[in-house]
Amino acid sequence: AHPFNIGAAASPAAQAPATAVPTKIVLLRNMVSPDEVDADLEGEIQEECTKYGTVEQVVIAKMDEGGASIVKILVAFADADSASKAVDALDKRYFGGKIVRASCYPVDKFEAKDYSA
Repeated sequence: AHPFNIGAAASPAAQAPATAVPTKIVLLRNMVSPDEVDADLEGEIQEECTKYGTVEQVVIAKMDEGGASIVKILVAFADADSASKAVDALDKRYFGGKIVRASCYPVDKFEAKDYSA
């Protein structure tokens, strides 16, 4: 199990409003490493994200990027407002010793199962 005790922002002064166009899809990067993905992770992410709104789908995508294995977690919310709340709450927060990067993700790429953006 993964403890969801998301800590304080890494640098509150550095928090700027998201410049990307808000969508209902949230991309979470640097939350877990490939060897930390287990059968419980999807449910735990969904449970954590319901604090911000209705979660329709969670996708955990393992891939190579720049020669390194990474995990991208994509969370589809029912609406962009909920996704925006999740980005504001989760971006630059500590999780398991890592600083999470949260941002909105293009809906068309998500629906096409293109998680490379």
